[in-house]
Amino acid sequence: MKYLTLIWLLFLSNTLLAETSIWKVSQGDRLLYLGGTIHILSPSDLPFPQAFDQAYREAEVVVLETEMEKLFQPQTQVKLMSGLSYQDGRLLNELISAELYADLNQYLKERGLMPHLFIGMKPAGVMITMLGIEFRRLGISADGADSVYYKRAMKDGKAVIGLETIDEHLGFLVDMGTGNEERFLRQTLDDVKKTEGMMREMVRHWKSGNTLELEKDVLDEMREDYPNVYQSLLVERNQRWFPAIESMLRTEEVELILVGAAHLIGPDGILKRLQESGYSVEQM
Repeated sequence: MKYLTLIWLLFLSNTLLAETSIWKVSQGDRLLYLGGTIHILSPSDLPFPQAFDQAYREAEVVVLETEMEKLFQPQTQVKLMSGLSYQDGRLLNELISAELYADLNQYLKERGLMPHLFIGMKPAGVMITMLGIEFRRLGISADGADSVYYKRAMKDGKAVIGLETIDEHLGFLVDMGTGNEERFLRQTLDDVKKTEGMMREMVRHWKSGNTLELEKDVLDEMREDYPNVYQSLLVERNQRWFPAIESMLRTEEVELILVGAAHLIGPDGILKRLQESGYSVEQM
């Protein structure tokens, strides 16, 4: 399963090639905008499609996955780093094969880093560290739409809210790969070698609103090979978010909701559930 692609997107239209990954959702005279994001981009991937700016201008409230103001606080970063490391004396080399641990150290050597950097990390910590290494190497450093429009909303005085608390958000992140360390890290190591090509394809499909290709990129293998991860990271969170999204469609305010694109697409995505619940869903 492409764990790295999920994080990039961690993130239905029947049109194969549409304008962008923004949808207008409405019922009667009440509406909101729902946008799929990739959380970090290359400067060459900018600017965002114009529909993002259009939706932002019309929105009075910006809604993100979590409490973004807390995400940047030092105490949150300390909590995250603690959660991504073993606190009970366990070491990664005790939980995976000697061959895989040697391959991880070879990866560090090839990137000019000290060996055994990963020894105290949980699988999610290893994966996030590897992502950071590859992003720096490839010059992928630009904020995704969620960060950009959060900062713009704060400057403009627009209300900003989250769909889940920061503790809930971190909990989903730090638990990835627990109980399945060998397979999770082997796949991460295999995927990281394809970072540049995979990223290029995903961004292209995201910018064009090509939901069918995004689903192939991200969800197909995850659903089939890792149903528990798919259930906890996407399906259960979508189910928890949906009542809040429905309640926004009963207010007079116009909201712009920005979440990882993986949450919107596919058979368990938010867009399909909105359509099945009788809302009008129009891709911009």
